[in-house]
Amino acid sequence: MDYRHRSARIALLGVTAIWGVTFSLNQVALHSIGAVTLTFLRFLVASVLLCVVFGLRRSFWRGLGRGELTGGLVTGALLFGAYLTQTEGQRYISASLAGFLTGLSVVLVPIIFLALGRRPAKLQLAATIIAVFGLYLLASPQAHGRLLGVALVVGCAILFALQLVVVEHYSNTMVAIIRFTILQMATVTVLAGVVALRPGGSGLIPLHASSEAWATVVINGIGASALGFLIQTWSLRWLSSIEVSVLYSFEPVFAAVIAFVALHQSESIRVWIGGMVVVAAMVLVSIATPSGKPGLFDPQESST
Repeated sequence: MDYRHRSARIALLGVTAIWGVTFSLNQVALHSIGAVTLTFLRFLVASVLLCVVFGLRRSFWRGLGRGELTGGLVTGALLFGAYLTQTEGQRYISASLAGFLTGLSVVLVPIIFLALGRRPAKLQLAATIIAVFGLYLLASPQAHGRLLGVALVVGCAILFALQLVVVEHYSNTMVAIIRFTILQMATVTVLAGVVALRPGGSGLIPLHASSEAWATVVINGIGASALGFLIQTWSLRWLSSIEVSVLYSFEPVFAAVIAFVALHQSESIRVWIGGMVVVAAMVLVSIATPSGKPGLFDPQESST
């Protein structure tokens, strides 16, 4: 493993820790701010920060082509859907459960391999079956509204998996990593802003938001969005999307620990068993995943 490969793994692990913390932050913020508004504000902070630091020079935007623009719009739209469903889902389920369910994206990436004509390893398929069983345990219907929250966050995991493989494709071809990240952040900001301004929407500026909610916006915008997705796009030049998704498997662990320590959230034995089953599926995927970098969009090697 070379220096860049190792550095990418360490950086992604740090980002994963930040994302794990934000589950608890979002849970608190949602008491005084709408899910769409929270999504809009965090990505507005990220977009403005990256533009001020990097994007004010005219030369920065020189060479922006249709392919790069399309990629930024597509991945940004996927991110918008992922964060909207995740944040809305946290209205119905705990931060720890949301973390475990979001981690299902680790297992979904090999399924996307299969859909794109690349045969995943048998262990990866086994991990998928195990994860489905874990999902069944997590989706206990005992709590009112839990199934809706589970469905929303599972949808989030699907969108995150799709976003990951599309970013991998563009990170292999795009030189302007920062510019591509800004395009993603700006797309989420615009889409969330449009939805927030619709009739009956939550609006752009929450006048009665708590200080905790505003702190969540800043932490999400700087650490989880601007820094997080810059590192994601950069790391996908050196790591495969499955390697990246395996590193993301630590996110639900961080989320569960922080939720227990900071929010004193406790789950039933069934939910904890389901969460551990999902983590086991993630570990199985990591065992089945060779290091190295073939991309999902690379042609299948011939066996002859």
